[in-house]
Amino acid sequence: MSGKDAAKAKGPAQEQKKKGNYQKWHRRGQTEGKKKDPEAIPALKYGPSNNFMFFKEALSNAALKEYGALGKMIKQGEEYSEPQEPDIDDYDLDDDPYGINKAKYIEDLKDYRKEINELKKNSPKLYGLITQYLSEESLDEIKSQEKWEEIDEAADPVGLWQLVEETHKVNMISKVIAVMKLAARTTYNNTRQGGFESIIAY
Repeated sequence: MSGKDAAKAKGPAQEQKKKGNYQKWHRRGQTEGKKKDPEAIPALKYGPSNNFMFFKEALSNAALKEYGALGKMIKQGEEYSEPQEPDIDDYDLDDDPYGINKAKYIEDLKDYRKEINELKKNSPKLYGLITQYLSEESLDEIKSQEKWEEIDEAADPVGLWQLVEETHKVNMISKVIAVMKLAARTTYNNTRQGGFESIIAY
């Protein structure tokens, strides 16, 4: 067989091999394309099997990235507080011959007003972000709370997050207690003396 004929004979086999490699890499590419985004925020589910802790972690990361200081509210919960206006009495302006304390007070006051303006601008955005990822069941439960209308009208993210925690953390705690009771019951059942066991073997 000539070199030319050998090349022709190898042609289909090589083509098949190339095709197989392409399909393998194509499938791998599709699989890699479907990988879960670690920063994706899951929709919050309602009920004993809710995903509140996963939701909170993902939402907190997104809120900190997008809205800075306001985003701390997700992790801090009830401990979160807005910036406090500088108290002029803390700057001892009566004993300030060179005006240094006064200048410091004015600078701190500017920083405070800047932070408050940022909070006012970002508050409705964070409110929208939270509501965007509430499942229909979660939103229905939150809407049934007494303060809902007032919070919704103000687009208040702090008030909304308090409602989210109040309506979903209870389910998480109940679930943990139920799991602990089940584990204790299982342990008890596993350690009971068998019908054919002697007291020494038990």
